[in-house]
Amino acid sequence: MTGRDAFNLRPLPASDSEGILVGFLVFCTNPDKDGNYWIPAIMIDEKHQGKGYGKEAMEALIQFMSISNCKRIMIGHRPNNQIARKLYESLGFIKVSEEVIDGEIVRTST
Repeated sequence: MTGRDAFNLRPLPASDSEGILVGFLVFCTNPDKDGNYWIPAIMIDEKHQGKGYGKEAMEALIQFMSISNCKRIMIGHRPNNQIARKLYESLGFIKVSEEVIDGEIVRTST
């Protein structure tokens, strides 16, 4: 197995209180070679941003990944995306390096 298939990517819908789809998250159920579990995408529809759906969905995903024995969760964001930076920092993610890697700031769960 190579590429995306090796990490077993899974989508997770993000819904509002009425069950309306407002976005989605994608996460890996298999670790990379260093034992890290990645969240390669979090997307909340523009008209639903700023309402807490992203944070709520991330909290649920982190909890799910934690009980699934994912020891170290990794996520990245573009350097100019301050909203993502604030969200990930509020969830306890810290930078792994000051270096921009593949165009992104990479963070890990603590």
